[in-house]
Amino acid sequence: MKPIIMYGHPACPMVLPMQGMLKAVGADYEYINIHQDEEARERVRAINRGDESVPTFVFPDGSTLTEPSSRALSAKLQAMGYRVPLRAHITANLNLMIPIAVIVLLLLLNNGG
Repeated sequence: MKPIIMYGHPACPMVLPMQGMLKAVGADYEYINIHQDEEARERVRAINRGDESVPTFVFPDGSTLTEPSSRALSAKLQAMGYRVPLRAHITANLNLMIPIAVIVLLLLLNNGG
């Protein structure tokens, strides 16, 4: 089976969490940095009507997902036969959970003092 192609670039905050989900389920994938590969950049633009939206995924069946939520990526991976453990969801949502945890901590500290 062909690997999942994940297009991204280092400045995108969702690239690492989405890679974390792919790794957690053991998915065969290839990451391509669109800032280092002009052909990949053009492919992403073609998929996304001219936009360089990342992460963009191309699956072995030809389907795509652009900037998916962790839930959408999880659903696609499950449809492909992967078991998506809880830790994969946690990994994919760390970018959201860390700022929320900091805000809650600051509120608790502020209310306590």
